[in-house]
Amino acid sequence: MKRALGLCALVLLALGGGLAQPARAASEAGRDLRLEVALIAADARMLADPATPARRREGLAERIRSSLGSLAVTARYAMQAKGARDAQLAAAIGELRALFDAGELPAFSRAAAKLTAGYPVGLSYFQPLTVTPGRLQSGRAIYQRYCIGCHASSGHDAANPAPDLFRMAQTRPRDELIERLLAGVHGDRTTSLENPFSDEEIASLAAYLVSGKEAGAPAAADRR
Repeated sequence: MKRALGLCALVLLALGGGLAQPARAASEAGRDLRLEVALIAADARMLADPATPARRREGLAERIRSSLGSLAVTARYAMQAKGARDAQLAAAIGELRALFDAGELPAFSRAAAKLTAGYPVGLSYFQPLTVTPGRLQSGRAIYQRYCIGCHASSGHDAANPAPDLFRMAQTRPRDELIERLLAGVHGDRTTSLENPFSDEEIASLAAYLVSGKEAGAPAAADRR
């Protein structure tokens, strides 16, 4: 999945979680589309928030612009995989781009949220998120091997910093956290532009992050 997010998630790790591996989605292209739309909407909310620092807003705007540039192609692949055409989807994407280019951020955020509601990410495997000893062990191994190098000391003044994942788990909605983990990292050489983890590994990493073990913080509340 070629999506922007501030997560350094990397090469496939063959870790056993204690739960059966889920079946892959019937259409990876369809999931890519839904994740892309969800993250555009999440970034739009932060961009429209007056409390977001100016430098961060610049990075979010760059990231949204990049995502919008490829969204039509992602949608086309998804519709081809489904064997269907969706004129309403194409029109909605066109509206998003027009609103963003015009600087109509509140309207853009509302339009992105509406599109997300029409194309929700299926999170039934992850929600409610079950924390087990096996998942904590696997999630800790994934975090320490692949994430800690970038996320333990992220540059807060950067336009698109690698965020503190434990803080993200405590302050962002649970669905958004999982969507960002699923979406992978765009442009990181270690990922080959894709998320290499299985759904169970993502669930394990999420369980570890919400437990707050690495930071010694209290577990995050469920913010679905």
